[in-house]
Amino acid sequence: MKKWLAFCCLGLLMSFASELTIADVRSLFKQAAFDQQACTKLIYSLKHQASERVVFAAYKASGLMMNAKYVGNPLDKFSTFSKGKTLLEQTVSKEPTNLEIRFLRLAMQANTPSFLGYSDAIPRDKKFVLQNVKTETDLELKNMIVAYLQKSDVLTHAEKKQL
Repeated sequence: MKKWLAFCCLGLLMSFASELTIADVRSLFKQAAFDQQACTKLIYSLKHQASERVVFAAYKASGLMMNAKYVGNPLDKFSTFSKGKTLLEQTVSKEPTNLEIRFLRLAMQANTPSFLGYSDAIPRDKKFVLQNVKTETDLELKNMIVAYLQKSDVLTHAEKKQL
């Protein structure tokens, strides 16, 4: 029994340690909003890769922010959220014209409870994303953004029609 448990733990750690592609990261991101295991995998899989690519750091930051809802202690919730917020803002500062990073910040701010006061960039990010999504050549990214925007309350009905 102990060997089986050790084997399972090793397998779990190996799955977290494997290198993810951007497609893997995007898929985990979509799942993380509804699945704690996917959220945990997103964060830990990007632990080392986040230093290699700024967009991976943005996904890790988003994962941390989403993970706050799975944390029980209110102080730990706020701490986890704040770490993600700080990291996400750093990624935006490093690559302010990166559509994917600006989209992630828009999505995080749009889904953050208002009492946390993290919504100041929504108008700027919304404008930026709307201006740039139409010319995005990465179809997977473009489709992900458009699908999110169509379902969210971030856009008006008229703006959704323009997509």
